[in-house]
Amino acid sequence: MKTIAQLQNVTKVIKGKKIIDSLSFEVNEGEVFGFLGPNGAGKTTTIRMIVGLMKITEGDVLISGKSIQKDFADAISDVGAIVENPELYKFLSGYQNLKHFARMHKGITEERIKEVVELVGLTSRIKDKVKTYSLGMRQRLGIAQCLLHKPKLLILDEPTNGLDPAGIREIRAYIRKLAAEEGMAVIVSSHLLSEMEMMCDRIAILQSGKLVDVQDIRAFVGGTEQIYQIDVADASLIKASIKTFDPAIQFEVKDNQVQLAIEKERIPALIKTLVEDGLDIFGVMPISKTLEDRFLEITNDKGETVNV
Repeated sequence: MKTIAQLQNVTKVIKGKKIIDSLSFEVNEGEVFGFLGPNGAGKTTTIRMIVGLMKITEGDVLISGKSIQKDFADAISDVGAIVENPELYKFLSGYQNLKHFARMHKGITEERIKEVVELVGLTSRIKDKVKTYSLGMRQRLGIAQCLLHKPKLLILDEPTNGLDPAGIREIRAYIRKLAAEEGMAVIVSSHLLSEMEMMCDRIAILQSGKLVDVQDIRAFVGGTEQIYQIDVADASLIKASIKTFDPAIQFEVKDNQVQLAIEKERIPALIKTLVEDGLDIFGVMPISKTLEDRFLEITNDKGETVNV
């Protein structure tokens, strides 16, 4: 798999304080890479350094092997980005906005403009003024601007911010489509964790300017332990049995249901113990953890206030 973006020990110091501390990760061709972190963790600062809007104190960012520090013009030519909100001329049509933006790059043809308009689903409204567009349509037009010069890396900071559920779904579908069909590497930053779970292939969690982890989204959410719910006739009797089986198991009893974290392979032995202790078992059901659950586990474990 080809690496498109590479952060090498990227550090940002402002007024003697390390805002970003030795950040290193890679983003590959054709993947959607999620960038998560509590408010103030440094996500937008990192994105600003990647696109050259903020100077890197130490380290470097490579785009297709080209250095943002040493060869900015060539490196940034492979990047398309929306940082916070797309900047559009509302008194112009969508087409006129794209035409104006196309003048900033060499070789963008009418065919390419038509192609990106179709890609983001704005063909029927592209000649209308942007002031008549919904928020979702403006976001899509912003993405179209980013795609005109066929970037290898697309960076979207909070692309679904302020959108209704239908708009969020549309943007998610376009991002997945760009990665799959255009082979583009996409970095997405968002606080909507349920959306990131459906959109991303891998995620990086940033906290207090440091990289906590980079993992495949399915492995990160799944983990080695699974939460199971056991339905019993009398939950008050189950506590002693679980402690006999393994005192280290964490469990919670509510009504006649018990939720506990345990590896799948150990479930048959646990059920055997409970039955031998005289408990009537009515059902055992796995409960999937969400990205939000795992995110809160990790960030709260680090002792930081989380705002999601």
